[in-house]
Amino acid sequence: MRVLDLFSGIGGFSLGLQRAGMQMVAFCEIDPFCRRVLEKRFPGVPIFDDIRTLTKRSLQEAGVTSDAEPIDLICGGFPCQPFSVAGNQRGDQDDRYLWPEMLRVISEVRPTWIIGENVPGIINMALDNVLSDLENLSYACQTFNIPACAVDAPHQRKRVWIVAHAGGDGLREPGVC
Repeated sequence: MRVLDLFSGIGGFSLGLQRAGMQMVAFCEIDPFCRRVLEKRFPGVPIFDDIRTLTKRSLQEAGVTSDAEPIDLICGGFPCQPFSVAGNQRGDQDDRYLWPEMLRVISEVRPTWIIGENVPGIINMALDNVLSDLENLSYACQTFNIPACAVDAPHQRKRVWIVAHAGGDGLREPGVC
């Protein structure tokens, strides 16, 4: 599977996905330090710096994707600050609310699979909208609440995981079952 990792950080998702046999084809990360870590961990893999300017066309122009080599999976831990109890919980009123940008990339690229991750605060603030957005693009969605301690980490770090599948090639038109 060919993976586009959005909001990549230092590549935690990608390290796990790569160990599962998947191929990282591009990253999108705004933080310069994180981009340097990604360059070291994944030499030669293109890194885009801003989700707001990332498009299917820019991915094609960089040789990341084509009709013959589609992106199979988009993953991303879109910013949690709008939903976190550590912040003001401003939701879609927070300028760091970047779910619409991730959704835009998903709608342009149309991968077969999507994996998203966020904090539990999203459940009451935006999860219904996120799932509805994906379902409107004809993705079947499932959510999981999996804390880090469930995989033997020494801390709770509760997280909500969103897994979506296009039910085939990911190329169906929105609203068509």
